[in-house]
Amino acid sequence: MAFMYQVSTLQALAKGDFYGNATIEELLANGNIGLGTFEAVDGEMIVLDGICYRAKADGTVEIAAANAATPFASVTYLNKELTFDLKKIADMSGLLAKLDDVVKTHGENNIYACRIDGYFNEIYARSEKKQHSEPYKTFAKVLETDQREFEFKNVSGSLACVYFPQYMDGLNVAGWHVHFISDDRTMGGHVFNCSLQEGKAYMGRTEGFSFLVPKTKFFQKLTLTDVSKEEIESVEKAGNK
Repeated sequence: MAFMYQVSTLQALAKGDFYGNATIEELLANGNIGLGTFEAVDGEMIVLDGICYRAKADGTVEIAAANAATPFASVTYLNKELTFDLKKIADMSGLLAKLDDVVKTHGENNIYACRIDGYFNEIYARSEKKQHSEPYKTFAKVLETDQREFEFKNVSGSLACVYFPQYMDGLNVAGWHVHFISDDRTMGGHVFNCSLQEGKAYMGRTEGFSFLVPKTKFFQKLTLTDVSKEEIESVEKAGNK
């Protein structure tokens, strides 16, 4: 089993720390599946098969440059110890309930990664526009003005999913965080909701947690203990559907 490797904390991202803390090349040296964002929150990150993709603000996808930077990301080497089929999942809550059942069986205090390949009736997702003005706004404020939402219908693709236990809430989102990319690698984003016709899940526990502490002056001066639960949840649960 591999470690979950994380760049920075979700608290820092929520407070507007959008500065690059690691390059994509450095990130991919630590895993082949994962998710995150890019410097200046220039889109949503999907890592799959050891390739890092950027889902831009219009929902289209490009391969991220090796020297591009990330303020926040989580990656690991996928452990496929648990595989199972999924059929006719009506919505996101139904899908996460299936994944949670596996987590409960194998230990809720572990960190997990999961890949789901399948055919989706609908994917409801988002990305964000790159920020240009410093000091950066909080992430919640960015979502108010620069979030872009889109729907993909009748599409084959993959979900990259990571799970963090409740005791790590704040370092990352407690529970599941899910990003999508289409099989043809043209569409993707952070997932709010989905309807899955059929698919296969590959899921496994990680051995532990490895954390990169940012060296920037901005991070070192942040007060991270006053980030509210609402601010943390805004990173994961924004959207209207």
